[in-house]
Amino acid sequence: MMPWMLLALALGSLFLNPTLFWRPTTINPPRTFGEGHCLHPEVTIPQDEPAPSEAKGDAGAKEETRRDVLRTAVQELLKMQEDSGRWSYEAYHQDPGEPGGLPYGFQVGGTSIVATALIFVAPDDKEAQAAVQRGLEFVLKAFDHPKMQPLTKRRYDVRIWGHCFALEFLCHIRVRNLAGTRANEVAKWISRLVKTIAEEEHPKGGWNYSGGVSGSFVTAPVVQSLLLARSQGEEVSDELLDRSRKKLEASRGENGAFVYQGSAKGSSDWDRNLPDSAGRSMLCETTLALLGGSSAEAVQFALDNFYKHWRDLDKRRGKSGTHKGPWGIAPYYFYFAHRYAAQLIELLPAEKRPPERERLAETVLKTRDDDGTWNDRFRKLHKRSRNVGTAFAMLALLADKTPLPPKLSDIKGKDQGRREF
Repeated sequence: MMPWMLLALALGSLFLNPTLFWRPTTINPPRTFGEGHCLHPEVTIPQDEPAPSEAKGDAGAKEETRRDVLRTAVQELLKMQEDSGRWSYEAYHQDPGEPGGLPYGFQVGGTSIVATALIFVAPDDKEAQAAVQRGLEFVLKAFDHPKMQPLTKRRYDVRIWGHCFALEFLCHIRVRNLAGTRANEVAKWISRLVKTIAEEEHPKGGWNYSGGVSGSFVTAPVVQSLLLARSQGEEVSDELLDRSRKKLEASRGENGAFVYQGSAKGSSDWDRNLPDSAGRSMLCETTLALLGGSSAEAVQFALDNFYKHWRDLDKRRGKSGTHKGPWGIAPYYFYFAHRYAAQLIELLPAEKRPPERERLAETVLKTRDDDGTWNDRFRKLHKRSRNVGTAFAMLALLADKTPLPPKLSDIKGKDQGRREF
């Protein structure tokens, strides 16, 4: 066997064996539910064990650890943080009334997503955690902005993204006792955000930013944030969650594809929906599983469909525009999809998870940019999308430590300890 072939086999064995580079270290385990905190298991992070770099075909590629990959990404995110403490997300919608045209919902949502990733990826990095605190300060101040108030009029407005991801972020801040002197303020805004999101629910159930009917890809992450809040004792009604489950079930077609918005009933365009839904089906199926509305077969299908149509998604990565191409795929859902693929994998049978975690890691590293970050938008126009793309990719690389809300059935068993606000 040629020497280069032996080297390839050696590197391949390193990558396929997660124990070679994922030695967990426990950090700040959540307290019990009775103390008003999350049911999520202990959080761990990878250590400095060997892991192959994304060689991209270079014969002399330098080997780097998975820890190195994440450390580089963290350092790049720190450079991207603005003086105000925010990480503004730049995507498909502009607001002429805001500096740079960046909608306030994207400013708050982007900051929350990046700060959440830093909480999980770099808990012991003082510089990273200082950046999280600056982000927290920005988010808390942002809630008083007129464009972050509850929106009940049906119009195009992206503030629901800010409310959704800010709620998730604040819940992770609270459960890890990271709020410091802002603890009471964080608790106050968690409660208010739950109420705000409930007010913003579509009259027929679900959520959307476009002003139209419920969108599956918006409803699912909103529900995950609400589940996380309820697990910490917040008032999230069974009726609201039941309506959400029914909306998500109605958006799933006969072939397992999830329509972008509205109901799948009566749709005949299933060939289009399968590739189009590859980037959102995992999020929707994961959320349905948390609500008790999925199955092992549906979970597996969503993951299989993601890989089957991954190249269709990748063709739109880094491109301009929104829902273009033969399948109407928007580029800004590319790393969004990978982040929720990591969640879905944790719902598979235990024996299937390790190889699927590594498969996803290989997939994420395949599209890593030369500077160690990830960006799924047209770079000349959307430089600020690099922060959220990188954060989503980092969360996908956390494998079994990726944030996942508890199942509703688990929360209900503890509901007698819920606090009233």
